[in-house]
Amino acid sequence: MASTSEVTFGARLHNAEKILTHLQSFSGYAPPAADQSVVNLQRIITDIKEQNAGAARSTQAYSAAVNNRLKLFQKDSDSVMKIMSPIAAAIRAAFGKTSKEAADIAGLVIKVRGQNVKRSRSVPDAESVSQSERSFGSITQSFANLVATLENYGAAYKPANNNIRTDALNTKLTQLTDVNIAVTVAYGALKQSRDDRASAYKNLAALVQGIKDAVKSQYGITATEYVLIKGIRV
Repeated sequence: MASTSEVTFGARLHNAEKILTHLQSFSGYAPPAADQSVVNLQRIITDIKEQNAGAARSTQAYSAAVNNRLKLFQKDSDSVMKIMSPIAAAIRAAFGKTSKEAADIAGLVIKVRGQNVKRSRSVPDAESVSQSERSFGSITQSFANLVATLENYGAAYKPANNNIRTDALNTKLTQLTDVNIAVTVAYGALKQSRDDRASAYKNLAALVQGIKDAVKSQYGITATEYVLIKGIRV
């Protein structure tokens, strides 16, 4: 479902195209400034269409990066959250349920599980992204501490489950770092794309107002030409 902002941008662009269509039909339209010409408005509209497409691509790339991260942290069968129980069980089996090792690992497992990993909104804002980054960053650090602790146990920790051996866990730790970076990069590109588009629409609105004034000045306030476009909001 399209967000309200996307619908609004689409409506504003559609209105700009309506104004362009009317301008193309006006006989003898001669604006005082070159940027108020039919050709320039048409160029601006074309540029904004590409910015809209770019923003859509950036949104999709961010969503894909977020989903990839969720798979590694939560959704995959061997995700971080789903291997916590097998790791704890392997430690209990190796050292005993009441051992210090079991208690230490249980505490680290609690820290890993203690962060909220809800999916970011499809159209994120700076605060939601910041909260998400802190959460996933904390999980990654807690997981790194867990892996380091398991490595300290040496040969005493060698579970039959290959997914929770230290070599596999170190590989997963590298993957967690990589996906966190990928999400950060994707959000940076998304924010830049959205900021550029917002600026383009602001300039479009100013241009359209100038065109309306030019039409009013040339044809008169009661002229059909001005009446046709004066109420169209961009």
